[in-house]
Amino acid sequence: MSIAPVISPAPSTAPAAPSAVTPNATAPVLDRAADRVVEVLRAHGVRWVFGVPGAKIDPVFDALAAVQGEPGAPLLVTCRTEQNAVFMAAAIGRLTGIPGVVLVTSGPGTTNLATGLLTATTEGDPVVAICGAVSRSQHLKRAHQAMDAVGMLQTVTVSACEVTSPDNVAEAIVNAFRAATREPRGAAAVVLPYDVSTAPSAIGFSDPIVPAAVGGAARASIADAAALLREARFPVILAGARSGAPEAVAALHELLRVTDLPVVETFQAAGIVSRELEDHYLGRVGFARNQPGDVLLHHADLVLTLGYDPVEFVPAEWNLGNARRLIHLDTASADIDNDYRPTVELVGDLATTLHDLTAALLAVGGLHPRGTDAEHIVARERTRLAENTDLGDPDHDDAFGLDPVAVVAGIQKALPDSATVLCDVGSNYLYMARHFRTYRARSLMFSNGQQTLGVALPWAIAASLADAGDPVLSVSGDGGFLYSAVELETAVRLGTQFTHVVFNDSAYDMVAFQQVEKYGRTAAVELGAYDVVAFAESFGAHGHRVTRIEDLVPTIIAALAEDGPSVIDVPVDYRDNLRRLGGDLLADVLL
Repeated sequence: MSIAPVISPAPSTAPAAPSAVTPNATAPVLDRAADRVVEVLRAHGVRWVFGVPGAKIDPVFDALAAVQGEPGAPLLVTCRTEQNAVFMAAAIGRLTGIPGVVLVTSGPGTTNLATGLLTATTEGDPVVAICGAVSRSQHLKRAHQAMDAVGMLQTVTVSACEVTSPDNVAEAIVNAFRAATREPRGAAAVVLPYDVSTAPSAIGFSDPIVPAAVGGAARASIADAAALLREARFPVILAGARSGAPEAVAALHELLRVTDLPVVETFQAAGIVSRELEDHYLGRVGFARNQPGDVLLHHADLVLTLGYDPVEFVPAEWNLGNARRLIHLDTASADIDNDYRPTVELVGDLATTLHDLTAALLAVGGLHPRGTDAEHIVARERTRLAENTDLGDPDHDDAFGLDPVAVVAGIQKALPDSATVLCDVGSNYLYMARHFRTYRARSLMFSNGQQTLGVALPWAIAASLADAGDPVLSVSGDGGFLYSAVELETAVRLGTQFTHVVFNDSAYDMVAFQQVEKYGRTAAVELGAYDVVAFAESFGAHGHRVTRIEDLVPTIIAALAEDGPSVIDVPVDYRDNLRRLGGDLLADVLL
């Protein structure tokens, strides 16, 4: 253990007079290591700490409690479960770029983070997890809540460590922030034994450690990429999960203004094409090859991938056999795959690289016009995309539940462009991904790496806190809703304001229609019905139910105006999901 000593007066053989017994003015003030944790969080601009308290981490909770209300102090948000706490932290990381912080105790407090940390790491959301642990003297014993926390956490994070000296606590937290924000981003964890957190330490970090600036890709590679784009008969941009930073989006818009490049988005790239540039937007891809964007990728002879992460949409789904040339433009080098072998890699800051690529294209006269065949395909798929955003079946019988396409159209109609929409996993998210249009990056959020159930409501709480957009609306199925619905109490306690829409069919339908496609029947997907409205109201939230499509928009508008969280139960008719959502494109559509 390395602990700075407390300096004491020199010993004396004579008794000291009472007036001489005074504290040594030169002795350093030794805060607890737990106080140093809070110092680092404040230095790095952390505004919220999400967590569930417990005995092995309560020194850090105590240190946070001591600064509540002070300027720059993080707000301590007590959650109902650790998993939901890390979902909230991950949403903060994705929306703000500053790692969200989660604080939990030892044993199950730490293991309950696993799903949330895995989701954050897979999907590039920066998170710092601070986990309590038993004192060091108990590590090798069969003691209460003792475990190999680092061994477990290493499987779901980009970095995990245990601090064994109080003077190393602050530097460990700083390095966790750096690991979480280093590309590719993800979750980083620090395990803090109880005796370390309570020990004194004079070493801290009161100023943020600013990451080194990163430049654009190499000039020679930029020139090669510009030449490939000019030679291409039908170039297409595939934008992925890492393309949504504001500077990168602005640079992409600059490129689109001087070219006719069409853009296909993955789910997590939703919103990177603005309303002004909507002619460049050709839809989203990520589940079953049956969308306009899939057709464009099929016909493209060159694909420029922008911030693309194969975890969302594996190359075999759109580039089987490495059938087309690729320009990989990203902050990280490509993961080489049998079906993903870039002709040119542009690795560096996305915004700088896009600016340089735009300048290189303008210097040689821009892109050549697309041929007649390519123009025909783009025009046809724009028409198909427009048909995908209609109001659904006008003759639908609402007695079986509302048409999900019409429900998405109603949500779209009720919301302004400034809204932030958070989607859970299930058939609801496939309909939202295909039919809901948004014009601002990271204003329509999905879990499309792990496809984790239960994220939407915790994300909505975080988005409300972060003022990510106004209004805030989240969407889930009835199954996903119950994964995290206990956090309605947290939402009410915090005074957050958002509306949550439940697509209710009393089943795990996204699993069900795929089972029918594969086996001709379902297995273990039926769920019991429950009263969504009464459930919401029992937590102090507002509850509504909509059973006619004409009531949906006014109900959403009214709910958005209510103080605190509101929940709208919408029975939906998923009987046609296999045709609408499943299966690949027919061969003639690819011609």
